[in-house]
Parts: sequence; C-alpha cells; structure tokens
Amino acid sequence: MPYQDQISSVSLIADHIRETANEAISSLETFHNETTPSPARKSAWTTVYQLNRVFTFIELPAAATLTKDICNIIKGLSEPFHEEDEDRLEAIIYSLSLLERYIDFICNKPFDLPQLLFTPINDLRQTAHMPYFPESSFFDVNHRKVRENFDSSHRLDNYEIVKTSRRLRQMFQMGMIEIIRKTNIPGGLSMMLRATKRFDKQCGSPNAPNMWWIAAGAIEGFHDGGLVLSPERIKLFTKLDLQMRELGQVNHNINYKMREKAEQLSFDLLYLVSLSDADEPLTKQLKKHFGLPDTGLTERNLTQEFLLLKGLKEDDYQSLFSTILEDILGLQTDLIAEDYEPESNELTHLLHQLKQLHSLFSVLEFENIEISLKEAVERVELTVNKNVALPDSDRQFISGVLSKIESILNDQSGGRPGAKTSLNRMKLSKEQLDSCKNGRKQIHQVINQLENYSLKDHDPELLSSMPASLERAANEMVTLDNQDMVDLINELINLADKYFLKEPATLQALELLADILCSIEFYLETMEKQHTPSSKIYEFADENLARLKAHLHL
Repeated sequence: MPYQDQISSVSLIADHIRETANEAISSLETFHNETTPSPARKSAWTTVYQLNRVFTFIELPAAATLTKDICNIIKGLSEPFHEEDEDRLEAIIYSLSLLERYIDFICNKPFDLPQLLFTPINDLRQTAHMPYFPESSFFDVNHRKVRENFDSSHRLDNYEIVKTSRRLRQMFQMGMIEIIRKTNIPGGLSMMLRATKRFDKQCGSPNAPNMWWIAAGAIEGFHDGGLVLSPERIKLFTKLDLQMRELGQVNHNINYKMREKAEQLSFDLLYLVSLSDADEPLTKQLKKHFGLPDTGLTERNLTQEFLLLKGLKEDDYQSLFSTILEDILGLQTDLIAEDYEPESNELTHLLHQLKQLHSLFSVLEFENIEISLKEAVERVELTVNKNVALPDSDRQFISGVLSKIESILNDQSGGRPGAKTSLNRMKLSKEQLDSCKNGRKQIHQVINQLENYSLKDHDPELLSSMPASLERAANEMVTLDNQDMVDLINELINLADKYFLKEPATLQALELLADILCSIEFYLETMEKQHTPSSKIYEFADENLARLKAHLHL
C-alpha cells in the first residue's frame, strides 16, 4: 500500500488493525487459561509488534508508544501464566481494547490526537512499574527563545535575590498547600501566580531565563484557562519549588547544576501553556513569543474527547501518594544496589530525589517526615561536599526514613489528604460567612486602592480611606474569633496612619503591604469555603509585617 497521508492510511487499514488487536487479545486469553508453556504468549507479542510497526510507519506516535510498551510487558510475563501477572495482563487487554476505540476516533476526525493516549499509556506503565511518559513528549517548540524589550530594571542584586526568593517561595508554598489540601484551589493558584510573576520580575533564573515567565503562564492556565490539575502536574509545582530553593542559596554557582532540569521544566510547562485557553495578556504574550500555533486544541477539548473515548476518573491525592510510593521503592532498591561513589551520577540523583521529597512533604505538612528528610538531605549534601562515598550509616538512616514514609502512607491508604480535608472542614454560621465576604470585600478594596496609588505618583490622598476599610475588616474578623488576625490588621491601621498617609511609599514597602493584604484576603477566602486555613498563611503575613516595620524603622 503506497503511503498517502496519516488519516487516509488509518482509514484504509482500520479493519485490519481491529482484527489484529482482537487476535492479540484472543492469544492473551488463551495464554491466561493455559497451565503449561504454550506459543500463545509469543503469538500475542508477534501480533502486537506488527501493530507497532504499522503505527510507526503511518506516524501515529502515541499508538506506537502504547504498543511498544505492551510488547515489553508481554516479554516479562511468566510462562506458564502466574496469578501475580493478573493485573498486568488485564491492563494489556484493556489497552488493546481502548486502542480499537482510538482508531475509530481517528477515522471520524480529520486529525490525530496523540494526547488522548497519554493516560492509557501511563495507566499501563503504572501497572508494570515503568516510568511515566511525559506529557510534552510530542511537543516541539524552541522554549529558549530570548525575550525582546524585557525590562530588567527591577532585577535585584545577588544578595537581595537570596532574601527575596526565600520570601516569595513561602508565598508559593502557601498557595500550593491549599491546592494539595483541596481547600482553596483558586486562591492557592492566585498566590502561586503572584509569586512566580514576582520571581520573573525581580529574581530571574540563571538556570533557564524564561522559566518563571512560562511557569506564571502555566499557573494562569490552571486558574482560568481550563487546565486540569493532576498528580503529575502537581509534581511540576514541587520541581518549581526546588528551583526556588536554589535561588535562596548564598552560593549561586549551584544554580548551574540545575540547568538541565530547569530547561526541561520550562519545556514541560510551556506545553501546558499551549493547551491553555486563558484569555489573559500573559498567556497571549507567551503564545505569540514562542510561536505556539493556534490550532484550537485546548485542555477542555482534550478532556471532552477523552470522556468520549474512555471516561475521566481520577483521584488526585491517591495518585499523588501512589507516585511517591513508587519513587520510594526505586530509591530503596538503589540504596541496596548502588555504590554511591564520590561525584557519581547515582549520588547526585539520590540528593535530588531526597530534596524533592523533602520539599513535597514540607508542603504536605507532615512535620515528622519533613524533619527526618531534612536530616537525610543534610547527610547526603555533607557526603557530596566531602567528595567521599556514601557511608553505610547514612545509607541505613536514609533507608529507615523512607521505610517510615512508606509505612505512614500505606497505613493511611491515601486517606490523609481526604481525612485532612475532612478535618479542615469547618461549619460557619450565616453571620460568620457574611463576615468572611464583607471582610474580603474591604481588604480587596484596599488592594485596589494600592494599585491605583502605584499608578498615580504615590499620592497619599488616594489611600485616605484605607484605615477605615481595614478597621471594618478587623471588626468582621472579630466575628470569626481570630484575635491574631485582628491584631495584625490593627497593626496595619497604625502603619497606615504613621507612614502611608503621610509620605510617598517606597516600592519595597508597597510590595510588603500588598503581600500582607493578599494573605489576609486568601485567609478569608479559604474560610468562606468553610475550610480551616493553613497556619502558614498567618505566619507569612506576620513575618511580612515584621519586615515592613523594620523597613520603615518603626
């Protein structure tokens, strides 16, 4: 058959593909029922391999990847069939059945959507304990393209970057906590977006200059561009958090060790931007700058098509904990098998994995695990700095920490986030709900006043109503029985009278005040959703208040 084009080729041989897939399923069913070695497994492998060659030839990359994975898994099945392979065999048969529906989909569409097979590919890989297939695998764009006319006047020097990045990382984590806890996802995304925009404006990234800019666009896509949060995408946030951590180090040379990871992270996030349908300036700028084609393909389209193909069914927390357990299993295996010689890739990988786990559990607020992981990271960092092999005592300590995490997660069976969310539910009276709404309204009004103030030559007259608005917000907070927040707002009223209403404010003072106000708004928004806000929200606001008072010498 002469090669014509992708879709025509599929249509012409669709019946043959279906027959071949059914032949493979039949061979696998025969293999399942045989009690002695038989040619059925080999026959199934040969049939699927034929499909793989066809998909490779007619350039259906996702279907080719899926059939290649199936071939690899079939090779590893026990012969004769053993019940321990039951899950893998069922997953293979289901994947082949889904592949038939995928071919039907292509025959009825004028295009291929390889993204529709990402979930089936990764579901199959999870069953076979294989690494996940990256979403951006079929994405092709120059994510390193340099920005033109970028205003670098707001970039800080290295010393200020260290201080500012640590504070902005707190803001980012504060938002991520609420996303992982499922208590206030829109508010959490807003805080993360605010942090990444500030990173881009003030700190930059030696590892990947476009990273914070692209990250802000991706988060904007989750906020109002139709992007769906999933465990693997949440893990991208933890990788961003690691990059923020590196900026907080005094020795900036360490950034260059993270360059490859930062570039890959930028690429993965830019793929998400390409799927976003956010109608915001930032998203439009990114799509225009990187030449992302306007194909009309968005996350919402993909979700709808996937629902038609398979039906979307996902538990974010359970899957997130499942991927953590898989990572821990790999690390435990390496701790037994690897030598961890000085300057080895294995030692570097171990340090990176432990840092990532520590960052993730600090956000998840598992205090005991966080402390243990911190010590594990410090031990490996000391080994790297001394340029020696990993001592057996440290190897045993790390293995013990990982076993402890496994035990906790398995005991809770993925229930911690759900239970935590349940525990964080709070029953508010109608009066208290009204107080949340009214308090948020007053705080938001002050934030808007600050924005106008910044745009109009810092005229103190524009902030004349700020104390009254803050006082009304404090009164509403009394109803919510949070004296700490009441005291904090009263401190802001005092600062407004002493400083902001008397002289033009500095940029740093405005940023600190805005961060405090956004934290209070975020706190009230979370309460309005009838969840107990994370203690980190108040802590962040209180720390920024102390910084503001120090800056003003008050």
